[in-house]
Amino acid sequence: MPSVAGSLCEEFSDFVLYDHVNKSILVNLEDEYFGIVFRELKKLGYKMIFSTRNHKSNSITCTFIKV
Repeated sequence: MPSVAGSLCEEFSDFVLYDHVNKSILVNLEDEYFGIVFRELKKLGYKMIFSTRNHKSNSITCTFIKV
């Protein structure tokens, strides 16, 4: 079952992976949604530890962990 953070990511992406043991989320987002998701996850206590941009698809894949 996804957390609040996971549910937030699912609102903006069809590609979300969870690691409940390590409290991390891997998500692929369109560029236009990245800022919203980043800010809201930060409010929930998550920190981005990895990101990569795909210019052809205008998307960002990133990993967040709960700190």
